[in-house]
Parts: sequence; C-alpha cells; structure tokens
Amino acid sequence: MIRILLCALFTAAIPFVVSAQTDPTKTKPTPPAGQQMGTVEQALLKLDRELIDAVVRNDRTLMDKVALDRSVFINPAGGIQEKGDTTGPKIESIQTEDVQARVYGDTAIVIGRANVKGGFEGGRDVSGAYRYMRVLVKQEGQWRVAAMQITPIAPSTPSTSPTPKP
Repeated sequence: MIRILLCALFTAAIPFVVSAQTDPTKTKPTPPAGQQMGTVEQALLKLDRELIDAVVRNDRTLMDKVALDRSVFINPAGGIQEKGDTTGPKIESIQTEDVQARVYGDTAIVIGRANVKGGFEGGRDVSGAYRYMRVLVKQEGQWRVAAMQITPIAPSTPSTSPTPKP
C-alpha cells in the first residue's frame, strides 16, 4: 500500500519537477490578449514626445501638470532636482530614437536615446547623445511622472592597434 502511495505521489510530482527545470531563456511571456497594451504604450510614447517638445519650447506647463509633487530628476551631472526647480540649460532641439514604453500595471517606464543640442546661458555646451528614462505612475486614471534620469553616452574611442614596424 505504501509503495502504491509513493508511486502515485512521485507520478503526480513529475510535471512540477519538469516545469521547474525548463530553461527560462527559451520561453517568452506572452502579452495579454487584446489591443489595450499597445494603446497604453502608444499613449505613453505620445506623452513622452509632448514633454520633449515642451522642453524645446521652454514651456513648463505640461511638466508642471503631469509631474508628481515629489517627482525627482537626476540630471546628467548626477545632481538631484525636484519639481519646480527651473535651473537648467536652454535646449534648442532634441531628436529621439529607440524610445520604448514598458508597462507594469499602474507603473510604466519610458526609455530612449536623445540627441540634444543646447547649452547653459554662461556658454557651457550640453549638446550630445544621452540615454534617458522616465518612471510614470497611474493616479486617478492619469499617467504622472514620478522620476526622470538622463545619462550622457560617452563617445566611443577608436581602438588603437599597434603600428607594424618594417
């Protein structure tokens, strides 16, 4: 009787053991069915573009509207700025690429690459390539900016190979 019970338990446990050993890199989670995720992501990308365009116009209205009261911005120098801090460079243009939105329930992350042209009033140039990230949370049906971060992308240096001697 004990052998039959052990055999039944072992047989029932096999599917769990096998599924636990599945290589997670070979299986990809499937997104929820329907168009909702695509619509949310599109709305986030549109908001991101509107925020970038407002920066170029030097218009803080949209950011003041969508940023949480305790939102934080980590600037390219590693400094921390909070909502309402108006210090910063004058931006002439921002061209973005590889912008993606990732949604996790009521939290979303927008990441991308930005080529910026601009500088501070004193003449310090901030033009260059950057990676950026925005963290947004959904409150009362609206996406709000909780945090932003911008990191300069260091220019790649050509590899120097030794010059052959004759």
